[in-house]
Amino acid sequence: MRYERELERSSPHAPTMNHEEIGHPFLAVHRSMGERIHALLKSNEVLHSHISPVEHGDDFIAFPLRSVDFSELLKNEISAITNQPLRLIKRTPYVMEKVDPHERIQEVVEHWLKQLAPNEALADQGAFLDTLPYKWERLGELVLFPSGSFGQNILTETSKEEQHNLWGAIASALNATSVGIQSPIAKDRVRSSQAVLLHGSSHVNFIDHGIHYEFDACKVMFSSGNVTERRRIGSMDMTGETIVDAYAGVGYYSFPMLINAGAEHVHACEMNPPSIDGLLRGAEANGIADKITVYPGDNQNSLSQLKGIADRCHLGLLPSSEAVWGMCLQALKTKGGWLHVHMNVKEEEIGDWKANTIHQFQSLSDTMGLGFSIRGDHLERVKWYAPHVRHVVFDVECRPYES
Repeated sequence: MRYERELERSSPHAPTMNHEEIGHPFLAVHRSMGERIHALLKSNEVLHSHISPVEHGDDFIAFPLRSVDFSELLKNEISAITNQPLRLIKRTPYVMEKVDPHERIQEVVEHWLKQLAPNEALADQGAFLDTLPYKWERLGELVLFPSGSFGQNILTETSKEEQHNLWGAIASALNATSVGIQSPIAKDRVRSSQAVLLHGSSHVNFIDHGIHYEFDACKVMFSSGNVTERRRIGSMDMTGETIVDAYAGVGYYSFPMLINAGAEHVHACEMNPPSIDGLLRGAEANGIADKITVYPGDNQNSLSQLKGIADRCHLGLLPSSEAVWGMCLQALKTKGGWLHVHMNVKEEEIGDWKANTIHQFQSLSDTMGLGFSIRGDHLERVKWYAPHVRHVVFDVECRPYES
């Protein structure tokens, strides 16, 4: 068969290519055939997917090839479609950044598998590839993959050096410096993170919707999935208010209330030392250190110091903050205020839970002689916490009975 090659300039500013060794091979076809030939090259794995196609004159488009050494059968098929000999040209390639991060992970893992020494090769590479993650959480330069990602065989069948190479390549593929794997949140009083660091540093420093956070992600839990609630709480008008945050963490909600909602001061209760460190670092970085007072230790003790000072209390503990409901009612000023109550509730039980919550707060207020009339306002469905279980936030208004 006839097989034509042309050598061309890639652009008016590119160097002239005087011989076939210069440039990358492209197949030029008439624009009217472009979509059909593109699909054919891609299905036969001949198309180089990370180099951009280029225009070739007014009427032709050129597709980048992985190699010119593809089958005669495919060459004949292309010639039959275009009704002309193959028109190969050389151009300076423009390498596109791979947009799909899952594709980037797949590529670096497959390359890593090929480089393994025979005595370190995974017994079942197919099963290993099936465990590659399709989602993850990014905290600044740290990427945390879900529990179960990458399987277990890699830890027993490959050396520490090879694992280090893999994690480093994956971090680079995702434009990160560090990677780790999430584990279920610890069932301790502070809901500690149990993330396992694989590469880099677990110390994160990032800006989330204009707010600075800084903490150790292997010691502190941070849920990016709560961003909608952080936005909502920050969109409220809290101008001049004093807030009690009963479970402040690293400032998930304290910071939006101060920075975006206009609160005057937050009294932040937190018992986890790494969270307190992150809370203080973040307050300093956000320029609000003078607007936040931190109370280390058990909030059963600290809340007893905060009676009658708050315009609203934030109760952000999951699965339930019920243990301090009475103390948060007592923290409100005599003119009353708001409670923002987080809870995990089965979807079909939300209506009953709302009614029961209002009843419980009313009973507590009456028992303690606070004189509040309790009214349920908005309920926000933040996200699914587990199958059929919602993370919700209930805005509860507490005001003195009208005389």
